[in-house]
Amino acid sequence: MKENSKNITRRSFIEKTGAAAAGLTILPGSMVIDQKEGEKTPVLTVLERTTEPLLKADRPWEDLSIGLDQVLRIGDQWHLWYVAFDHNYKTDNDCYFCYARSKDGVHWEKPSLNIYSYNGNTDNNILMFGFNLASFIYDEKAPPEQRFKGVGARQHGVGYGPWWVYGATSPDGIRWKALDEPLLKKNSDTGNICFRDGDIYRLYVRMWSGGDFKGNRVVGYTESPTFGDFPDPVVILSADKDDPCDMQFYNSATTKLKDNLYLMFPSGLFTKDETVLVYAAFSRDGKQFFRLGRTPLLGFGKGFDSMGIYVSAGAIPGEKPGTYWIYYGGTARTHDAIPADVHYNGGIGRFLLKVVD
Repeated sequence: MKENSKNITRRSFIEKTGAAAAGLTILPGSMVIDQKEGEKTPVLTVLERTTEPLLKADRPWEDLSIGLDQVLRIGDQWHLWYVAFDHNYKTDNDCYFCYARSKDGVHWEKPSLNIYSYNGNTDNNILMFGFNLASFIYDEKAPPEQRFKGVGARQHGVGYGPWWVYGATSPDGIRWKALDEPLLKKNSDTGNICFRDGDIYRLYVRMWSGGDFKGNRVVGYTESPTFGDFPDPVVILSADKDDPCDMQFYNSATTKLKDNLYLMFPSGLFTKDETVLVYAAFSRDGKQFFRLGRTPLLGFGKGFDSMGIYVSAGAIPGEKPGTYWIYYGGTARTHDAIPADVHYNGGIGRFLLKVVD
């Protein structure tokens, strides 16, 4: 696939921590990890990265910002689902669930779907209102009416009530039906990630170290043999004493690349300056994850992604073996920016990741 060269930057990096002093080998283009001798560690290299958004906020229903997203490639068609907010925003429930499509993963069209009426007009790409969907599954084994599955969060109750995890199904990725019962009755106000892995569904959520909205944000995990009835999650990743004291993890962007290799790209929120960077971790079983160093996988960009980077779920194979396109949402505003001061913020970019394992 040929790319517009002016929109791509090529880079790799060398871990710049005290790992060498600890006797660990540092590989060009890799991140290192403290682990037992003899354990194999994947080597990650970012080969290319967009410098301008592939899709940006430019419609009235996006006049505040665009947020969580995921891309799936099915045959020759690229599908993108994302959430958007306008200035009627009061809580994250006030979101527009939107759709875009592409033939190459670079140039995106926001089609007129004539499904949802926005200010009396259905000439838009809105699928529904009020459902913060962030993770999607194309399930060929499911009944036709459930071929697509989506996972997101909805606030239970009013005010500062918990955000339970809900699901939705669709026959075509366009016409969606929200499930009546939540998948998980536990607070998880983030981009919840779910995918089918053999005979189980894996679900990665946000938890709080001190209970709902108390303590620090951490990544949790649970699994179920069905698309529902998930048991209580357990913590699988959190910042530790060697991380900056104001850093917390939440959005996990977990994906399975192949048998015996899962990657996680957790968002690291720095609460002092309200910026967000992305880190990396890996697992052999989808449950126990090891940090790949302490340096961010991506640094801040100079435009749409200058203050926050949120990697999206999923990985799409590139042209060369061992390479994957990873999409992400970028923001040029702080995590808790005042909505009145924000206009058409955010965009969706991607990077090409080489994985040697």
